[in-house]
Amino acid sequence: MSVNPRDHDRVFPVRHPGPDPVPAARLAEWAAAGIITRDQADLIAAHELAQAERRPAPRGGPSLLAEALGYVGGVVILVAAVLLATEFWEQLGTGGRLVVVGAAAGTMLVAGVAVPRRAGEQGRRLRAVLWAGATVAFAGFAALLASDALGMSGDDATLTAAAAAAAVASTLWWLRPTGLQHLVALLALAATVAATVAKVTDADYLPGVGVWTVGLAWFLLARAGLLRPRELALVLGSALAVFGALMTLPTDGGIALTLVTAVAIVAAAVWTTDLPLLGVGAVGLLIALPNAVQTWFGATFAAPVALLGAGLVLVVAALWIARRRQRPERAGEPPVGAPGDFLAPKVTATEHAKGDEP
Repeated sequence: MSVNPRDHDRVFPVRHPGPDPVPAARLAEWAAAGIITRDQADLIAAHELAQAERRPAPRGGPSLLAEALGYVGGVVILVAAVLLATEFWEQLGTGGRLVVVGAAAGTMLVAGVAVPRRAGEQGRRLRAVLWAGATVAFAGFAALLASDALGMSGDDATLTAAAAAAAVASTLWWLRPTGLQHLVALLALAATVAATVAKVTDADYLPGVGVWTVGLAWFLLARAGLLRPRELALVLGSALAVFGALMTLPTDGGIALTLVTAVAIVAAAVWTTDLPLLGVGAVGLLIALPNAVQTWFGATFAAPVALLGAGLVLVVAALWIARRRQRPERAGEPPVGAPGDFLAPKVTATEHAKGDEP
């Protein structure tokens, strides 16, 4: 039996997660370099083929069906809670409202915990979505508890709900660090800061400054390597900073803050050759520039010229990053930021070894 790179798909078919096999192309490369002999390469390839044939075929259909049913079930739970609250709000009373919303939050939380590890990527995605829904429902429960049961004012109830949601979301993110839990935790934290600022000041634009501060801090923590995955944290932090700056519009200071933030993100993207980061900065400029031109220049010839110049700069920056970006992927590994990474993180060998645990 000779090792041929073209036989890779036949020798190593798709299978359940487990230790990664040695690709046939790699065996041929090692044999050509003299690291192993041809006979040893043939023995390794034969062993991998025998192991692959003994493994059962993946059962993708039932797993995908279970995942889809879990999504639908979570949506049905939230819709049922909303319908009960809106149609029978007065009849339910305070205790009934708390029971309905709390039961919705608890059901989705427990359902996420009950997803077994052996469910693989589908299970991790399902758990992430269920726990995101549970966090939203828990925020509603905390708001009802604060306003209806404890009689708190609107600002106090909002702050209580946001802080409770931030605590739950951060805990779930710590337990299962998926991209969706990361996003929910960041949004809950930003909402808590915004509610805190709104409680202590009457200025409409200052909550936006608070959100901008959280986004900037998140970005800097990611740059320092304290938040993982780093690239996702950079994008989320920069996007939140842009969103917070936009909350300060249409004040002159808000326009300036948005422009400075967007330009800084574009500069950082060009410096690090980061296309997703460039996209965030481009969106910020796309929204902020028309406001700035309309407010500061009015209907003058300079307005379209400024927009045209900004567009050209962004196009040139995108082309430069696309040409200079050098991030070669290893054979068999998905690119950074692959679609599945947001809901389900990469699985380590240790997690594979725990595949049969609930």
